[in-house]
Amino acid sequence: MTRPTYESSGDRSAETVAVKKFIDSFGGEVDFIKLPMQYKMDFALTRNGVITALVEVKCRRNNKHAYPTYMISMSKLVAAAGYRNIGINCILLVQWADSMGWVQMSNEEWSVRVGGRKDRNDWQDIEPVTHIPISEFKDVIKVEDTK
Repeated sequence: MTRPTYESSGDRSAETVAVKKFIDSFGGEVDFIKLPMQYKMDFALTRNGVITALVEVKCRRNNKHAYPTYMISMSKLVAAAGYRNIGINCILLVQWADSMGWVQMSNEEWSVRVGGRKDRNDWQDIEPVTHIPISEFKDVIKVEDTK
């Protein structure tokens, strides 16, 4: 039995908008491609066809400081560690309701616990998760800056 996919076309559109804003905030000098699911990251950033980084994008409805940490599946950090082993950095980019921030997916000191979503009644949503302190995210853009 295959696991349901909860990502909608609206989610994918929001992720694309977020990665474009992220790239623009650095001068827009790189391109991006959407990656197939097997790569565990959403986008590859490229320059002249060479991958410069992989990006996992999350879009949230809550404000950045609603929680002290950002919770993400440990499997994403495991994938990022594998990419680092071959010289590719991974970035977690989060679009919150009030701002956007990013962090390199490379800190081995982040707390790992059991957690996840309970609202979908999917037993696979409860798993090892990594808690990244919100204070470690670098600001990209605040919502007020786009108005």
